[in-house]
Amino acid sequence: MLRLNQKVLASDITSVLEHEAGIFLISAPTGETLQIRLERGNVEVYRSTYAPQTTRNDELWTIIKIGELG
Repeated sequence: MLRLNQKVLASDITSVLEHEAGIFLISAPTGETLQIRLERGNVEVYRSTYAPQTTRNDELWTIIKIGELG
């Protein structure tokens, strides 16, 4: 389980989030960032932004747990 404010780099976000619940900030190497709520296998996207200046040359996603549920 990820701790609040914990940052993880991963090539496969589904394996990291498989048993997680909470609110997450997920950044793709393509410059897109999603804020999602994940609970009992359901995903709700709150916000999606694109910032081309943050594009990277790797294939890793950045995942940060920014909130707990409940």
